[in-house]
Amino acid sequence: MSTEPARFLLEPAAYTDASWFARELRLVFGRTWHVVAHVEQLPRPRDFVTVRVGGAPIAIVRQGDGTLRAFHNVCRHRGMVMLDGCGSLRDDIECSYHGWRYDLDGALRVVPQRRTQFPDLDASVCGLLPASVDVWEGMVFVNPDPAAVPLPESLAGLPEHIGSHRPGRLTLAGVADVPAACNWKLLVENHVDVYHLWYLHRESLGDFDHNQFEHRQLGANWASYEPLRKLDVDAARLTSGTVAIRELDERDRLGLGAHLAFPNTLLASNAEFFMSYAVVPDGPAHSHIEIRVRAEEGADGDALVAAAKSFIAEDIHACERIQAALHSPWFAVGPLAREHESPITAFQQHLLDLLS
Repeated sequence: MSTEPARFLLEPAAYTDASWFARELRLVFGRTWHVVAHVEQLPRPRDFVTVRVGGAPIAIVRQGDGTLRAFHNVCRHRGMVMLDGCGSLRDDIECSYHGWRYDLDGALRVVPQRRTQFPDLDASVCGLLPASVDVWEGMVFVNPDPAAVPLPESLAGLPEHIGSHRPGRLTLAGVADVPAACNWKLLVENHVDVYHLWYLHRESLGDFDHNQFEHRQLGANWASYEPLRKLDVDAARLTSGTVAIRELDERDRLGLGAHLAFPNTLLASNAEFFMSYAVVPDGPAHSHIEIRVRAEEGADGDALVAAAKSFIAEDIHACERIQAALHSPWFAVGPLAREHESPITAFQQHLLDLLS
């Protein structure tokens, strides 16, 4: 139990101001790890996926030896974005603007008219700028910073707090992209807010015993668990058409996990799925949520995604209504629940540490 009251550390401008948002893209999203894809998208050498992190276009490419490499998806000649979407490459990456070509490891390979137009070019310093990439439990993470703290260190103990779940053993059952007319931080703060479970999710989470909710801060990350109410254990049923995850212990089979990989990767798990839903900022007052649901082979992915979207819609609605009030000169945040809203304080403090 916290001995100090939780405090709200951010001013309203943090959720509305364009200059604040620009600082976040540069100092937070440009230096932290983000789940952006899944390994099923990159099964073979030469397969690629393009993403955007903190405003930076990035390409992830499966190498011939099976490893993944990530590059800033920008030609070193005139700065043109080269690849779009996903697919399979030939033997190189070519910029369609002036024909500069790069090996799959990012090295500059071909410069048209090099002898006459670029006689002094040092190709060794003109390769694609690297980014950092790693995989945790089937989820592909990217950090725009090539000198980033390794992903295992960034996860700060979170893998040890997902119980018996092993999402890397599961298959990708479904994906969805959901818009939200609110600042990304409101959605993260909502995710780590224990207090609202009794009220906003009165029906959708009514089977769970919030009084037995467990949560802990893991550096900048956060992990939690709550069990089904005892009266509901025997009545627990899976979503129609889905398949129970094998090899879960009783605790995870009869409970709900909710976690945060700082700054914006939200995670949830139960007997049917392990889900990531990354909150991606689109502007000071707009975001979208990238849902990826992993489950056993044969699970009804559409049903799992629909259930996830229905639950998340409750959170989006609340956050959008807060966003609508932020421009009011009368807007203010009152006292926070000492224990149940303390993770909000921790999240905001870690954010401010990066911004400073």
